[in-house]
Amino acid sequence: MMRKRVAALVRLSAVLFVSLISSSHTTVAAESDVDGYELKNPESENDGSKTEAASGGKRSVKETVEQAIPYLERAGEAWIEKRQCVSCHQVPFMLWSLSAANDQGYAINRDRLKKWTAWSTEVRNFVKPAQKSDVDVASTMASQIDTLNALLLGIPAPLHAETDEPPAQTASDTTAWRQVFAEALVKNQQNQGEWKPCGQLPAQKRPLTETTQVTTAWTLLALSSTQSTAAEQQKALATLQNTNPSSTEWWAVNLLLADKHKKMDAEALSDSLIEKQQPDGGWGWLTSDSSDAMATGMAIYALSRHDPERNKAAISRAVNFLTGTQSSDGSWKVPGTKKTTRNKPTPTSNYWGTAWAVIGLLESAF
Repeated sequence: MMRKRVAALVRLSAVLFVSLISSSHTTVAAESDVDGYELKNPESENDGSKTEAASGGKRSVKETVEQAIPYLERAGEAWIEKRQCVSCHQVPFMLWSLSAANDQGYAINRDRLKKWTAWSTEVRNFVKPAQKSDVDVASTMASQIDTLNALLLGIPAPLHAETDEPPAQTASDTTAWRQVFAEALVKNQQNQGEWKPCGQLPAQKRPLTETTQVTTAWTLLALSSTQSTAAEQQKALATLQNTNPSSTEWWAVNLLLADKHKKMDAEALSDSLIEKQQPDGGWGWLTSDSSDAMATGMAIYALSRHDPERNKAAISRAVNFLTGTQSSDGSWKVPGTKKTTRNKPTPTSNYWGTAWAVIGLLESAF
């Protein structure tokens, strides 16, 4: 009788174990397909375990960035291979974060970075493979304002060795895309002075007016880096007035912009951004949300660019938040910014947030 009971318990345990494995695989598959792509490395969709907890000690910025780079390379290339198109939230921020790491001497695959940069700045790669052969360049750029902004801001412009200024561009120059993109941005400014957010950004969980203001602010920053026309700048700046911004991104991008437009109160924007820092040192994408890597990276980037010495304490706390919350695969788990994600992490937000975390960490002096 005892042997029969033991055998029955063994069979029951086996059934439960198989069921658990099957359920776990289903959960991972469902998460990885949220935005229609999967990472090559199945370990990249882990349980969110923290690197600091695994190592038992505080990690440096250098160690944290080094841990993130393979994830950014692997997941970014997986997107390119599967989607075969540039996106405002994926490819440009891969290039931005990896270019920033490259500039600071981190070990990255420079040949692939060069290839990805050339590929991403061809407008025909902004659309799906079936549309590439007869792509309408003008209308495609008009529908990709945020992509143009991120590429202009994130890809370093080559400099003259003597003057440290961008060289004059020619039609045959591999960087001539900068002038083409800048001209497209100027052309697509709306009558009221704003630029329209594109793709899925209008579906974000903040007022559409605020999303439009954020896109407009990023566009002004992108145009300032290309020495383009300033004729409509004041008109655009007038559209940025907001008495109750709900997102950290609004505060961060306006602070960046204020450093270029003296009529904006940069110190007040900086102080307001710091006031919204959470007790754990981070910021939420919505200022009322819990801290996440994307908002925290944006805040560090803006505060470091504005006045790193004055903002040293806030930046230090934010850096500690990022170095202490990185997952073991090098990424950070970040809730989706769309209304439909219900504050759950998605592969897109994880990647976007990880890129911003690295950009922020590299801009800090820590």
